Amino acid sequence: MNALQHARFRRPLPLVMALCLFLGACASTPPPKTIDNSTPASTPVSQTTANPLAISDPVQGFNRRVYRFNALTDEYVLLPVVHVYDRYTPGFMRTGVANFFSNIGEITTFTNSVLQLKPKSSAVTASRFVINSTIGIGGLFDPATHFGLKQRDEDFGQTLGHYGVGTGPYLVLPFFGPSDVRDATGLAADQGLLYVLDPTQTSGNVPASVAYNLMYVINKRDQTNFRYYQTGSPFEYTLVRLVYMNYRALQVAH
Repeated sequence: MNALQHARFRRPLPLVMALCLFLGACASTPPPKTIDNSTPASTPVSQTTANPLAISDPVQGFNRRVYRFNALTDEYVLLPVVHVYDRYTPGFMRTGVANFFSNIGEITTFTNSVLQLKPKSSAVTASRFVINSTIGIGGLFDPATHFGLKQRDEDFGQTLGHYGVGTGPYLVLPFFGPSDVRDATGLAADQGLLYVLDPTQTSGNVPASVAYNLMYVINKRDQTNFRYYQTGSPFEYTLVRLVYMNYRALQVAH
């Protein structure tokens, strides 16, 4: 870490930026990105998927209250804003915003691919970032995909799982939604990395930081199809918990 990055890390995170980062992942199950299926799974899928009766949820009462809080926040805050965004923002601009934030995400994907000793994923991700940041005009366009470089998806939670760290108890995080102890730790690490690197150079510029994080929040929710209490199941909490744990187990296995 160079001196400039160290100085940035020591600066206190502004309250508004912290709030935006909490809102950033939105209170919903994250939409799957393209997963590289060319890498063989380290363990059979049958051994990685979660048994609904075996999922550890010792703070279920707390988790259910947070789940309801997230649902209300989603209904009365996030979705109305996203509705206005979708209605008044042209489609090509929304695509550009989505591409931009996806390109920023390549940084953590590359870092975790390196940590997991995945040379092909690391090379592809680095190539995607360079191509989309240059030819793609700062990531607003995604020519790398047209060149056959498929997007990978790696985070520090997956890295911990790759090295055998267990999930720990299931958690529902305020605003972030479904998680577990391992993934919550990974999320903090990935967000911390982006804050230290400051790829958009907005650290210390409050208006720019607010604008960046608000757009991150809006885009994240816009890209997520999940809607609370519309699964048709009276056991939605349990269903979401099972789907999340299985989805993450499959990601770690690849």
